[in-house]
Amino acid sequence: MIKSVRQNKITKKWEFDFKDLKGKRRIKKGYKTKAEAEKAQSKLYEELNKGRNPIDSKVTLKEAGELFMRLHSSTNCKPSTFLTYRGYLDKIIYPFFGDLQLVEINPLLVKEFRKTMIDKGRKNSTVNKYMKFLGSIFNFMIDSDVPVRNPLARIKALKETKNDKIRALSTIEVQALLKKTKIVYPDFYPLLFTAIFTGMRQGELMALTWDSINWITKKITIDKNYTHGKLGTPKTGKIRIIDMSDELAKVLKEWRLACPNSEYNLVFPNNEGNYQSAENMLKRRFLTSLNRAGIDKIRFHDLRHTYASLLLANGAPMKYVQYQLGHSSITMTMDLYTHLLPEVNDKCVNLLNNIVNSAIIHKEKIIKFGT
Repeated sequence: MIKSVRQNKITKKWEFDFKDLKGKRRIKKGYKTKAEAEKAQSKLYEELNKGRNPIDSKVTLKEAGELFMRLHSSTNCKPSTFLTYRGYLDKIIYPFFGDLQLVEINPLLVKEFRKTMIDKGRKNSTVNKYMKFLGSIFNFMIDSDVPVRNPLARIKALKETKNDKIRALSTIEVQALLKKTKIVYPDFYPLLFTAIFTGMRQGELMALTWDSINWITKKITIDKNYTHGKLGTPKTGKIRIIDMSDELAKVLKEWRLACPNSEYNLVFPNNEGNYQSAENMLKRRFLTSLNRAGIDKIRFHDLRHTYASLLLANGAPMKYVQYQLGHSSITMTMDLYTHLLPEVNDKCVNLLNNIVNSAIIHKEKIIKFGT
């Protein structure tokens, strides 16, 4: 029930009480005249009757961020994405903007935030992620009928450079790594072999089950992902089916005989048959395997890049690489991997020389024949 308007004895401004759809008492205040307050009261009453829940336009960024996480991210995002957003808020966004209200955050302040992040050494691509996330919070509030504008709407994204720091192992390095790992860590060798020769993501390997492998068609169905202690869908949210080479099939068949029993039917469980800890796997097996093989430290994700690089170096079409890795577009695949093959590019540069050389040889033969 909305009460009558009244004049605040201290500010002399007009205000009124109301209860939102949750029954919480709220106050609308700051109106210059009684007529202005009554008009606002009438409009609010109509909104409540329609089932709309007006939110105070003076909501802070922290309040908006928590609403976004609770009402949007918790239901629409993967667990790993939710945790990433949580980190953005607690470690990046809240410390900079403090307790500012949404209406107090303008484009200049947002650009100052961006400049601060760049000065701290953040990559343009990383800063763009912060900005996109911040803009999503404002858009969420706007879609929720909060009278606020998005200060990031007209700010262009920073120019991103190609990731030339992608590290892909060479054929010789792959051979050395596999040879050493098979001897020192035979329990890790099958997982490593599978990662290198399928390009599967770390979480997809952790969630892989034996029933996802078709030994007849030599196909692997990737329909699960295990990250941050939770089982979910693959990163793209789509199931994909990839090819399995004869050598990989042989390695996995041998591993099945030695694999620890798992109630989850996992291909790569820990010794107790449960899901592996990614942190333990990286620290106790992957990094030490690299060290034993005399290879500089790389990320586990670089094995995915290695797979793509090896395919391309051996003549696989870019479209096939895209299919195997599950990229949404071939453009993404090309942007990531074409620069990994300078030796192939060097060969391609001189391909057209054959045309010229053939023409010269042909001409010389004609001249000789006519003499």
